[in-house]
Amino acid sequence: MIFKNSTILIFILHAALTVPAQEDSSFNTTITLQEVVVQHDARLRNSTEKKHSADLQTSTDQLLESIAGVNMIRRGNYAWEPTIRGLNAGQVNVTISGMAIFGACTDRMDPASSYIEPNNLQSITVNYGAGNQSYGSTIGGGFNFKLKQPHIDNEKRFTGLAGVGYETNAHALQTLAALEYSGKRFAIRGNGIFRKAGNYNAGGGEEIAFSQYAKWNGGLSATYRVAEHHFINVDYIQDEGWDIGYPALLMDVSFAKAKIASASHLYQPHSKHLHRWETKWYYNTISHAMDDTKRPKDQVPIHMDMPGTSRTLGFYTEAQWAFGSRHHIATRLNGYSNRLHAEMTMYPDGAASMFMLTIPDAQRNVIGLDISDKIALTPKTELMSGVRADYTGSSLYSAAGKQLLSGMHAGDLNRNHILYNAYINGQYRANEHWVLYANVARAMRGATLQEMYGFYLFNRTDGFDYIGNPRLSRETSWNFGTGARFRQKIFTVEGQAFAYVFNNYIAGKPLAGYSVMTMGANGVKQYDNISSAVLYGAEATVLVQPFSFLNIKSNNTYTRGQDADNNALPLIAPFKSVNTVSVVWKEYRFSASSVHAAAQHHVSSEMYGELPSKAYGIVNLGAGRSFPVKAVVLDFNIALANVFDNNYYEHLDILKLPRQGRNMVMHLTVKF
Repeated sequence: MIFKNSTILIFILHAALTVPAQEDSSFNTTITLQEVVVQHDARLRNSTEKKHSADLQTSTDQLLESIAGVNMIRRGNYAWEPTIRGLNAGQVNVTISGMAIFGACTDRMDPASSYIEPNNLQSITVNYGAGNQSYGSTIGGGFNFKLKQPHIDNEKRFTGLAGVGYETNAHALQTLAALEYSGKRFAIRGNGIFRKAGNYNAGGGEEIAFSQYAKWNGGLSATYRVAEHHFINVDYIQDEGWDIGYPALLMDVSFAKAKIASASHLYQPHSKHLHRWETKWYYNTISHAMDDTKRPKDQVPIHMDMPGTSRTLGFYTEAQWAFGSRHHIATRLNGYSNRLHAEMTMYPDGAASMFMLTIPDAQRNVIGLDISDKIALTPKTELMSGVRADYTGSSLYSAAGKQLLSGMHAGDLNRNHILYNAYINGQYRANEHWVLYANVARAMRGATLQEMYGFYLFNRTDGFDYIGNPRLSRETSWNFGTGARFRQKIFTVEGQAFAYVFNNYIAGKPLAGYSVMTMGANGVKQYDNISSAVLYGAEATVLVQPFSFLNIKSNNTYTRGQDADNNALPLIAPFKSVNTVSVVWKEYRFSASSVHAAAQHHVSSEMYGELPSKAYGIVNLGAGRSFPVKAVVLDFNIALANVFDNNYYEHLDILKLPRQGRNMVMHLTVKF
């Protein structure tokens, strides 16, 4: 695992507990946080590796940052944006139990992952490229957050947990609870969490103003067995954040709200070929409002209101088939309709207010079919292949939106695309020690609604206002990967290399003759296609377990990218090494880790507005204990993150915003 935030590192490593072994494949990943699994779909299909459990009080952002190949774009202490191997935004898909969901903010202050909590989750699957788990056509893969479902006919009728946590840095407080009832035909689970934090201090004691936040999240899931093989499931999640500061941006957030609902039918027959068939309908709505009223007057030349909404209605129906023990096929038909609206009202002193649409009522309708085939050709050789095709239609649904952009873009603004992904993954188990694997994929994506129809969207990274381009071509890529794993009794080493070769890479290009809308902006850019680009890298992991109670692990990653003009691609993390030692002795758990990242000098300031970043290193310590008290189990964790109070930042942190300094974190959870 790669750990970039000092706080999460302790929580993920604190417990090498009794966690079920998980099956790995070579192109996605799953980790276990007690009841939650974080899955990683790429290494070693048909091999097992024990994962560490993690505290459910850990935030989703910190959890994602623990996964190899995943880096977070950070604009403050809340709602970090996940990337996969340097790919982000429209290049990766984000779904919740297969449901499409899109943030409502034009400044990407509310990625879909910010509306979900570990207390809601059963697993997180990270797919590193085109594949069945990406739930749509994609260049760089995706994240699927699978919701935790209640279980019918458990041994215990009532189970649950309650917890409280405190962090000395930012005086952060969280409380959480979950309760599940299990009957013979009906089960229901409710959960909730509250988080609140003030401004945090960076290394050396510097207070980072406007880094506070508050939120609550609640979920309700129910399952009813209609007949022996038929189940009805319903899920509802509500997430509400308020008073959220973004110190790296010009504005904060007064509120960020999500309502996510679904109903599904699951059929699990004992038939010879059909093993599982699920059909789901879902709806989600996101409301988000940027706010500058709490900033000092000298930081706000013109007061602005910037609300936005995203609404998505969709469905999927998927089935899993088996033809003997060595041949499995999965099919999925899915579709959704997403509508985005964002506006801005400016209030200049002594003048009338000015209103404009920044996402002028854009909508996208998608229908797609996915088929994957996994077959064991021999006892040592396994092959997985698949194909996905999507039809997408993009348009403006209001007269105001059409009128706004018709003066800027001539002709019909509606766009329809056919997208397809095709992939083949192979694995060869040479002997009990060696496993070799490789993959190749043809991937593509359409431009996002923001890239097509955005109107003066300010990018804090390069300081430019961005204008959309309805004539963007599809971004395409050939993806390649290869790797090997060697395992002996106490020693495991795994390495893999990957490359993405792009055509029609989408990026912003300076636009002459246009005036800026944002005061102080460096100019105006329009999204356009760059003829080609390449992204490549490698990952290596070494694991040594000389004794049953001792675990030593080293994770190392490197990624590099450049476009057709030899400009370094943006948001590419430098080489990073994470080294951990964890000990489990009786009911006690201890961990120590060091995180080191190299300087990043391979940047393009002129083209993409990035600045170099310096190297850093931090050390973290943690301890924990679980012990029964009558009918309950108490689980206590304590961590000291960034032990030496270093002042540091990650390369992807906007404006090189420093991260938290020394932080003592305490979590207590009661389970029954």
